[in-house]
Amino acid sequence: MNDNYTYPAIIDYNEEGFINIIFPDFDNAFTCVPKGEDYITAAQDVLALTINDIEESGSNLPEKTNVEKIEIRENQKIIYINVWMPYHRSQIKVVYVKKTLTIPTWIDELAKANNINFSATLVEAIKRKLSLR
Repeated sequence: MNDNYTYPAIIDYNEEGFINIIFPDFDNAFTCVPKGEDYITAAQDVLALTINDIEESGSNLPEKTNVEKIEIRENQKIIYINVWMPYHRSQIKVVYVKKTLTIPTWIDELAKANNINFSATLVEAIKRKLSLR
């Protein structure tokens, strides 16, 4: 199981105002987004979910098609989409790790007296620090 995967994607600008993203190396790996939306992130999400499903089933991932062999139309282009799977795997399945924490005694006493959940508070603070939702 690798951590980084890169596959070609066909970006199709259709006339209805949508961008279709198709991965020729995978059956049923496609998505579409309205024009102006972030199609790269949508493509990464689809690719990561597809790779995760194949990995979990124990099957082998397909070889990358040489982009010179992919035929495209005038309203299409080919780009490479890369996914770093540790991030996407963590988004698909939340895995918790144990961390040891040292804090001042007075904060510990106040937090306990107010029924503060240390794990939840630490997660919230780290997300805020990283500007995550």
